[in-house]
Amino acid sequence: MLVALFVTTISYCQEFQKPSSGKSLVYFARFNGTGAVINFKYFDGEKYLGKMNGVNYFTYECDPGQHLFWVSAENRDYITADLKPDATYILEVRPTMGVIKSAVKLMQISPEDKKQLKWVGKLVARKESVTLKGQDEDHSFFIKNGLERYDKTKDKVISFNPDWTF
Repeated sequence: MLVALFVTTISYCQEFQKPSSGKSLVYFARFNGTGAVINFKYFDGEKYLGKMNGVNYFTYECDPGQHLFWVSAENRDYITADLKPDATYILEVRPTMGVIKSAVKLMQISPEDKKQLKWVGKLVARKESVTLKGQDEDHSFFIKNGLERYDKTKDKVISFNPDWTF
């Protein structure tokens, strides 16, 4: 019993990956099974990253600086970021109830949020980062439409806290 508790505690407290020197690393973690069969599409501004469904996560290494991350499901949700070099960040991709299918909400996880970190730690401990599907699909119209919607709602978009690093 004590050994199981010790192993479980270690797996939740594991270190998160670090980016290559001079880069930033963002974890996109979906640890809620609501709408698990629905693919969410992931973007960094005008760049389509791919799609992923189910309880999974992926890591995205990028240049530091300004980014607009967004995810599309029944809705679109956006978060802006000014990423630091050599820093790792975690975003929760939270499925929510939609009218027809799952909607989505993006939220940055704080290093102080032990409950959320426990969920991410469990996910990372039992699964490898997935490779996103569909990167070869043409999403130019979809991206144009998504960025136009962002321009109309950007006053309501939340921003990363650049100090919430791992």
